[in-house]
Parts: sequence; C-alpha cells; structure tokens
Amino acid sequence: MIRIHVLGAGGATPLPGHSPAAYHVDLDGDPILMDPGPGALVRLVGAGLAPRGVDDVALVLLTHLHPDHCLDLVALLFAAHSPLPVRRDPLVVWGPPGLLAWLEQLRGVWGRWLEPRGRELQVRELAPGETCVLPGGGSLQPFAVDHPQDRLARQCFGYVFRDTAGRTAVFSGDTGPCAALTEAARGADLLLVECSTTDELATPGHLAVGQVRALLAEARPRQAVLTHQYPPAAALDLAAELGAPGGTHVIQARDGTVCSVPADQEEPRP
Repeated sequence: MIRIHVLGAGGATPLPGHSPAAYHVDLDGDPILMDPGPGALVRLVGAGLAPRGVDDVALVLLTHLHPDHCLDLVALLFAAHSPLPVRRDPLVVWGPPGLLAWLEQLRGVWGRWLEPRGRELQVRELAPGETCVLPGGGSLQPFAVDHPQDRLARQCFGYVFRDTAGRTAVFSGDTGPCAALTEAARGADLLLVECSTTDELATPGHLAVGQVRALLAEARPRQAVLTHQYPPAAALDLAAELGAPGGTHVIQARDGTVCSVPADQEEPRP
C-alpha cells in the first residue's frame, strides 16, 4: 500500500490551501517525510501524522535543495537537538548528490545545534536508478529530472515508490518536461506531478498546464494528482483544464489532499 498525504500543494509563494512543498508518504507502513519545505513540521503534526512530534520522523527524503523543498530539515535537526525527544534509532536523510556538502555548510552556520542529541544522523546521497528497500519491503528509486540548480544539489530527483504488491506511485519533484519522468510515469498507478504555472507563465525547469497534459497523454498513469501550484495555476480548475488525457483520472491537490494506491484504499480528498 502507498498512501501520500499532501502537506503542501504550493510552491515558494504560499496561499491559503497551497503551502510550500511537503509530503508524507506511507509505503507499506514505513513513514517518509518528503521535501519538508517551510512549515512542514507544523503541518505534519497538525495532520495527526506525527503525534509524538520529532520522535515520529524516521526518514527524510529530498528531491533537491531549494528552500521551498528542504527548509524545515533545519527545523527538524534543531528540534532533534533538544533533550526532549526520546527516540534513539537513527534519523535518516536521503537525497541527491550535494546533500552532504549542503549540510556541512549549514553546520558552518549553526554548528552543534543541528546535531541530534540522542540519535545518530545518517545521511546518504543517492544515485539515479539506485533501488532502496525499506524495512516493510517497499522500495524507492530516484531518477534525474530537469530542474537546474547552482551551488546546491548536482542533480535533482523524482522518485518511484513501489509497494510489496508491485504497485507504483511516482513523484515528479520539480522538473521541466524530460524523458526520465515520462518513462517513470508510464502506466504508473499514481503520478504526483507538479503543475506549477499556466501556459502563459511557463518557466524553464517547471511544468505548465499544457506540458502536464502532454505528459499524461503519453505516459497514461491511472491517476494524477497535481501539486506545486503557484497562485495563477492554483486559481484555475486544473482538472477541468486538463480533462482526462490518456484516460488518466486527474485531481487538483490542496493542502490535506490524500491519495492512495490502491485507489480504493482512500480516495483523494480536499
């Protein structure tokens, strides 16, 4: 089973209902905090997904290192430095190449305040195509996407999640149109995909409405959940704008949208 709770359906410019990026993924019982942008921890706790706060965070997964996708990792590490958390197993952070150097730069600013007090911090830079198997038997696999950065990650990732039944959910991360995303999304049970802008405001390294339509028509995932919407896109009825290209069922995400594979586990909801 794969269950994704959208904690932030917006981009760097927040709106009510569209906060900066943040996602909670339950992969066969293994919880993942993915792309914890600004305010992610507050929304994680507020959604009832972390009743013990920091002690309920085991694995943090990053697609790239822009602030709207990773800023609350700083807040998480600072909270884990407090003497209050009681969890003692490792706090694991996975992400793209460049993650280790970025964390070292942060330590140059905050020093030991970003060192968890009672848990070992295990940081791992992943490689495109690498398969990572979680304790519950599900797996995740990064793939490189088209979202250039400077001075930060040397690559930006999307992810394929696969449960023990072989069902797949794909997260695009931030990207422009690229072959790797199309192939990852082809026939997927669920595609969580950015739909950042209207066509008039199309921006390199991001997907606009028409580009998402073309992606769905070619890849034909069973369902698509549109996220990372900046204000002009968020103001539209994106599901109506897109229709059902390739027969894909389209949902426009807001903060709090939940989607699952299989789909009848829990239907997407606002």
